[in-house]
Amino acid sequence: MKDPQRILVLTSTFPRWHGDSEPSFVLNLCKYLQRQGIEIDVVAPHAAGAKKFEIMDNIPVYRYPYFFSRFETLAYAGGIMANLKNNRLNYLLVPFLLFSQAVAVLRRLSAGNYRLIHAHWIIPQGLISILTRKILGKEKLPVLCTSHGGDLYALDTPIFRSLKRWTIKNSSCLSVVSHAMKNFARDLCNGEQDFSVIPMGVDLKNTFVPVPGVTRKDRRLIFVGRLVEKKGVINLIEAVKIIRQDIPDIELLVIGDGPLRESLVKETRKLKLEQHVHFMGAVTHERLPELFSSSAVAVVPSIIASTGDQEGLGLVIIEALGCGCAVVASDLDAIRDIIDDETGLMANPSDSPDLAEKIQTILIDRELRNRLAVKGRQRVIGMFDMDISGKRYYDLIYRLTH
Repeated sequence: MKDPQRILVLTSTFPRWHGDSEPSFVLNLCKYLQRQGIEIDVVAPHAAGAKKFEIMDNIPVYRYPYFFSRFETLAYAGGIMANLKNNRLNYLLVPFLLFSQAVAVLRRLSAGNYRLIHAHWIIPQGLISILTRKILGKEKLPVLCTSHGGDLYALDTPIFRSLKRWTIKNSSCLSVVSHAMKNFARDLCNGEQDFSVIPMGVDLKNTFVPVPGVTRKDRRLIFVGRLVEKKGVINLIEAVKIIRQDIPDIELLVIGDGPLRESLVKETRKLKLEQHVHFMGAVTHERLPELFSSSAVAVVPSIIASTGDQEGLGLVIIEALGCGCAVVASDLDAIRDIIDDETGLMANPSDSPDLAEKIQTILIDRELRNRLAVKGRQRVIGMFDMDISGKRYYDLIYRLTH
């Protein structure tokens, strides 16, 4: 960009500290935009153990406290929607988080000369952006709102649908991360607006690449993600029990944490799969390429949750394919942006026997597995590398600020 830019990024998912296992896609986009000369400040919720202010990868991060630190359990560790579902007491924290976020944004907008607000998620960040902009009389300040899935699909009541429509209408632009989300958003807004489809990018040139010297184990499956309902891990565990009858040395690594971990561990014990299913907890992002590179198949058994929440895209699929790991995923609309007959196998959501059949097919047929992995890596490098996705966000921000 020809002149200096400074934008304010609002998010409820962001690394809480260096080496955190929380999803880092917002941070990665910020780092890309910063390399292009855009100055960025980030506003995110505070959490126990996190600093209220720090410079992370040369980006100022302002974390607003919204309750006593030990009770700040609404964000992170599964996400707001999952944490509300898992513990109804978290609903008591919602007004505190909304108020504290609004105050934090008002302070930043009053102190800084920003050219644009980039709000990740329609509710609450997009809504707060529009309201605080109005309070300060800065209606001309552009707001780019990016929806990642849960905020669009869930909260499906008349009141929340109205709030989402109002927020989208008053935003300068809504970007979504998949074509399925674009169609859903268009229906929500009665076809009155158009939207940009720009997925979050992944570093497929330096980070998520096959790790030299790591042996890929022919019987190892890997799942990476939050342990929440929409990830469908229970169906994967049931599929492993079925597969074990024909492949007795099957192994599943479950990477990630979340509110359903305890119940999933109990189910594993009930099915007598303790020797086959290994819960490794959350791991740092730096370890993921090695784990993907050691696994034959990455499984993404996502479902549509009881809240309506579902995958917006599925970045873990892109990361796995980047590392040369073949993929079996649920046949959901958003996932079809990545997976087709040439790049992976798809199973019926919530159908453990079908999932088991697809996994077993790809485990037994090494030639098929290798072909899908090669085609898959070619696909994601050409469509989802950070240099591609980041450039598209850069161009959109430029258009909105000029």
